[in-house]
Amino acid sequence: MMSPTPTPPKIVLGAPLVDLLAKAATDLPDPVLDHGLLTDEPARAYDALRETSMDAQLLVDHCQTLLRHRYGDGYAVIEAAPLLDAGALDNDGKILTILLSWLGTPLRAFDRWPLWKPLGTNLEIEPMRATGSGYHPLHLDIVNTTMPPDYSALLCERPDPRGGGASLTASPRRAVARLSQDERDLLAQPAFHDGDFFDLTGVGEELDPFPVLDELRPEEGFVRFTAKMLPDMDPRDPRTSALRALERELIADQARFLLSRGDLLIVNQHLTAHGRERLGDGQQQLPAEQRRLVWQMFLRAPGTAS
Repeated sequence: MMSPTPTPPKIVLGAPLVDLLAKAATDLPDPVLDHGLLTDEPARAYDALRETSMDAQLLVDHCQTLLRHRYGDGYAVIEAAPLLDAGALDNDGKILTILLSWLGTPLRAFDRWPLWKPLGTNLEIEPMRATGSGYHPLHLDIVNTTMPPDYSALLCERPDPRGGGASLTASPRRAVARLSQDERDLLAQPAFHDGDFFDLTGVGEELDPFPVLDELRPEEGFVRFTAKMLPDMDPRDPRTSALRALERELIADQARFLLSRGDLLIVNQHLTAHGRERLGDGQQQLPAEQRRLVWQMFLRAPGTAS
């Protein structure tokens, strides 16, 4: 296993902001959802809290610069361990939901899961699955819909005690720009498939088959990439070769870093694909309650379209 590159600079939450969130959460309305999205009443209450704090607004400005600049990396890491210590995962992650609502509208895409979906480590399932112990190749979440989530947020409650599971990020737009025109033409064909569509809310309609590339220029388009569909594709199909070429370009440019306890990784799916390296050896010797645990939530960003 390769050594990960250093974690990118983290956004530190100052004590006043942590204290504000911890104390205010009790009196603010719970995150009620409608069609998977946070409703107006709690959204307004959470935003009113943001307006009382210069630290909160500076945090939002910093995050938005990292997440939305078209030539940036499209992700941010918030050092949220102090929020964990203040009970951030209590009451279905209310404190974290308030914080992330300042960046977009919280979205529960999967009907069968709570707003914050636990991604533990299950040694009994296929390693490539979200809670498996193997390599999770670079991908965007829920690409087989007309409106994939704009942001994916991942909070690390427990890193892998064996030192594995480095996070991966890479820019699909930059990777597409390095492909040949023939490869781009193949990826623009609506001929790709990924997974099933059921029990989903707030992500539009099923898109099957779908094109990996849309009609926009590489520096502007939305790239519906997931390497998880490659094992099921015909290796003789030239579109398979084009998708593998895209994956190679992504891997060549990817960042690799370990998340520590309390690190909150936020990924703008319009700019960044994400993944995870396999967990460290010896997972079978770890009690289930000590294995890696991450919590995931999606956001719908204002003014964006998939």
